[in-house]
Amino acid sequence: MGHPLRRDDYAGSYIAKKLKSITNGTSRNGFYVFDGEDNVEALITGIGDLAPDHVVFVDACEMKAEPGETQLVSIERTSYPFFTTHGIPLKLIAEQLLPKSQVWLLAIQPKDTYFGEQLTPEIRRVSNSIVNSILRILKEGANN
Repeated sequence: MGHPLRRDDYAGSYIAKKLKSITNGTSRNGFYVFDGEDNVEALITGIGDLAPDHVVFVDACEMKAEPGETQLVSIERTSYPFFTTHGIPLKLIAEQLLPKSQVWLLAIQPKDTYFGEQLTPEIRRVSNSIVNSILRILKEGANN
């Protein structure tokens, strides 16, 4: 997820678009990619209908860390104001609409979330690395 006009806030959506492009938008080994841009709430019912075991939201989050630093945290361990650039906090969405799923947040510390259309070079590098890591995991999973 991420707003397309707020520079690094767009990181999660950038990653989703890149994964969808590489995989031609098809699921792989039960792995689905959804791009919520700045309206993740609109996707939740579709995700919930799949009844997934795991859901990972990828989002730029202010963590008071170095730009590009990432953290994978259980949504249960987050607090409501942790990352609310969305209409409804992700934790609340997960609690209400994905009660049987283990929900995670892959948080990326942005460098710049002011108005603009391009990711900063640091966040683009980290985002591309995340895409490559996910593709490697999918490939390894397919070989096992």
